[in-house]
Amino acid sequence: MDDEPPESDTFQNQADPPRLTVIDGGGGDDQPKAKAKGNAKRRKLTSKQERFLSEMIRGATQADAYRMAYNAKGMKPSAIYTEAGRVMANPEVSRRLHAAQASVERAAASSALSRRRFVLEGLEREATQADSDSARVAALIALGKTSGVDLFTDRVEQVADRSPEDLRQELAQRLQDLLGTG
Repeated sequence: MDDEPPESDTFQNQADPPRLTVIDGGGGDDQPKAKAKGNAKRRKLTSKQERFLSEMIRGATQADAYRMAYNAKGMKPSAIYTEAGRVMANPEVSRRLHAAQASVERAAASSALSRRRFVLEGLEREATQADSDSARVAALIALGKTSGVDLFTDRVEQVADRSPEDLRQELAQRLQDLLGTG
């Protein structure tokens, strides 16, 4: 049988050896088109589009990136904005820009988590190994204030000694005073 695994000691110790199942995709006249579409490579950008993209990644506005990448001398600002929008409308330019921005965001989040971990580990070390009692207490207080622990957060409670009817009357009076109908 074609579905049986080859005789090998690789699969002898496994309860269910892996099996390869081939499923016919249907074929037909449009098969080569679908295959070509699936294998589409990343579209190439012109050198000006690459420069525009590079400037956008560095944080330039669309108009400034267009000015740096293209010959915009003598162009009206409205024309520059329009052309910059056209470059941004290129699917490959916008895809790469979004990918670069997502990468920067991931790196920033990772860096922030690393810094947070460094600070917390330092505080924990100080809380257990500091030479003075006051340093250990200060480290413990700082740890207690961190997000997630929240032991030393300031909470303000307001207690109203007035009845709902008193508040309603006060609000009605204020509204009359503001509207000049009182």
